Amino acid sequence: MVIKALIVGGVALASLCAGAVQAAPAASGDYAAAAIASGQLTEAERALQPASYADADDPARLINIATVFARTQRLDDARAALTRVRALPAEQLELANGASYSSHQIAAAMLQRLGQ
Repeated sequence: MVIKALIVGGVALASLCAGAVQAAPAASGDYAAAAIASGQLTEAERALQPASYADADDPARLINIATVFARTQRLDDARAALTRVRALPAEQLELANGASYSSHQIAAAMLQRLGQ
């Protein structure tokens, strides 16, 4: 999976502070990365709702919905989504700049930022 952007609170994943994942097109389009980046969190959350049972276990979608939850102060929901990412098999996520991180690394970094 190729990620074009991964940002949380304006900090790029290069420092392992995770957030908006924009990957190959999926049911949610670009995983709502553009909406998250522009602060349209209601729109992003709507786009990130799972379209199917299989989509519910998409690490990129879960990471982005966790970002929306964190930015809207629903920290328990954010933690739950990130914990789900860590329970799934790790997927390697590649940034547009060529840097690569596992979904588990991203979730762990975000959980740490959330105080867990």
